[in-house]
Amino acid sequence: MQPVSDAVTTHILSLTVLSGPDAGLTRSFQQERVQLGRDRRNDFVLSDGFVSNRHGEFSLEGSTLVYRDLCSRHGSTVMIEQVSMRLHDNDKETQVRLQSGAEVQLGSSLIRVALTRAPGAAQDDTGVHPEPEISEAESASGERFITTAHQPVQTINRRLQSSDQRMAVLFRLAGQLNGLTALDEVLNLIVDAVFDAFPAANFFAVTLASDPETVVETAPMMTRVRGDKPLPGDEEAPILSSSILKRVADTRESVLFVKDSLGADISQSIIDAQITACLCAPLVGQQSLLGVMQVDTRGRGSLFSKHDLELFNILASNAAFAIERARLTESIVEMFEGFVAASVDAIEARDPITAGHSERVASYTLALAETVNEIETGKLGEIHFQHGELTELRYAALLHDFGKIAVSESVLQKGARLPPEQMRLIGQRFATIRELAYRQWLRAYAEELERGDARPDGRGLARIDGRFEAFSAELEETFEWLGYIATKGFVEKEEIARVREVAARTYVDHQGRVQPYLTTFEAENLCIQRGTLNEAEWVEMRSHAALSEKYLSRIPWSSELSRVPCIAGAHHEKLDGTGYPRGLGAEKILPQVRMLTIADIFDALTASDRPYRKAATVDRALQILGMEAGDEKLDRDLVELFGKQVIPRISHIIPGGGRS
Repeated sequence: MQPVSDAVTTHILSLTVLSGPDAGLTRSFQQERVQLGRDRRNDFVLSDGFVSNRHGEFSLEGSTLVYRDLCSRHGSTVMIEQVSMRLHDNDKETQVRLQSGAEVQLGSSLIRVALTRAPGAAQDDTGVHPEPEISEAESASGERFITTAHQPVQTINRRLQSSDQRMAVLFRLAGQLNGLTALDEVLNLIVDAVFDAFPAANFFAVTLASDPETVVETAPMMTRVRGDKPLPGDEEAPILSSSILKRVADTRESVLFVKDSLGADISQSIIDAQITACLCAPLVGQQSLLGVMQVDTRGRGSLFSKHDLELFNILASNAAFAIERARLTESIVEMFEGFVAASVDAIEARDPITAGHSERVASYTLALAETVNEIETGKLGEIHFQHGELTELRYAALLHDFGKIAVSESVLQKGARLPPEQMRLIGQRFATIRELAYRQWLRAYAEELERGDARPDGRGLARIDGRFEAFSAELEETFEWLGYIATKGFVEKEEIARVREVAARTYVDHQGRVQPYLTTFEAENLCIQRGTLNEAEWVEMRSHAALSEKYLSRIPWSSELSRVPCIAGAHHEKLDGTGYPRGLGAEKILPQVRMLTIADIFDALTASDRPYRKAATVDRALQILGMEAGDEKLDRDLVELFGKQVIPRISHIIPGGGRS
């Protein structure tokens, strides 16, 4: 029988078998319809046992080429530049329009389609486009590779057809990646784009390794399958042939792997996973190979086209840039975390009394912020912190005392109203006062003897000794009491009055000068009612808040962290305007600052490492916070939330285990 033919057209259709039993077979037709199949009556006859007698048909409709599957037993897979499509319906014919350069798989035979204008015919757009610089290679195992060298995105983009709608996927991906720095978010966007751009793909994997030699041994950082169903070979087979990974890593060429004839001796892992095609591309950074990205068609029987390879190469270039930037960002974040940790260590080295304070305050503040995020109603329900804002708040909390690096150690480490060395001076002075008094009494007794006002019978000396013992006991009791006042948490008004009485007493020194029992400095410090710092020292200590903002403002923070200095510097502001350094009112105090202030006060009250006072119980600390909120100094809603919901969450890190 003669092959089916049709009317002569102005176009020439060329069919070339790329793989399968008839590999190398090429024929050209100048007719409107060309049928394919095993039957000898077809225009293009194949010997492939998996091809039906009447398998498919090419037809020209004007200048448009159409492929139609004629209800074949195994169906057809068509690779056009926009999509890889499976045509298989036993009840009705299915068809798709093609462009020149498309590929069609019938059974195990892969056929390339070329459509050109016949000699002498008027030129029009036949869909013929320049072929990219792609090479083909066949391995000893019978596996066929199509490769392309890694190139910059701009070079490849100029060679792709603007009509490919999948370019929109890449442009959208590039825009999305541009705003991301987290590696996991970058990879999630990439895999979503891959499945959007390559409908034939059923499996994705990316392997990141700093050394090309370790790519094969390195476990993939991410794998993803399309849908939820398990894929063939998932449990037994490797993800992909290690030879393909090594080839891509060594050559830095993107590879399109195509399964050859069914009788070929190919990798068992490829057979088990039912992979008919795979795209694998190197992730090339500015200076090194970052890893390898791959997709395949396991369990689907679909194929990829050469245009798919070009497109995948572009996607890999975009991915490599984003991954490298994400890794750089991670390195910067790690470096910055180290800087923050070193800064906290430096602060605490200068102020060991408050060791652990910064870390605890940061933990308390973040716990409060995360709890606020869970509130959906009321005033707090209107507040919500994004991930970047929580990071910003954490840094501000950790560095809120950064300005203390400029505060003198004598102020930072002042654990009592008068430090031990100052109390020793008072003790020495009191000893001198006692000895001078004894000498004065002896001199007076001697003068009485000279004048005859006293008898030398020993009773005079006994009186002096008794008076000396009583005076010594009084001085000892006064000194011990002053030592108690020096370390007391709160000094009552009556106690302040007694300090002033002691300070008003005088004695005559060896040079005959009248001296006070206590210097002005000593008296002022011992009369401090709360805490251990005098007014001048408080001025210096309070300066740390403004200094925190000043020094932190010199750091080039990113836009996400730009408010770290102002949050850290305002942690002593109060809603009623009585705070420092600026005396801000409620309307100017951010929610982040309000939470940081609550956490800072709570830890200052409950910390067990303050030598100048005992740690307050959790209940007492919450009571004090409540009083401050009642006086409109702290945010009432946040204080209430902190006590009811946050305290149970942070009890394990409160000094003393959150005892009450």
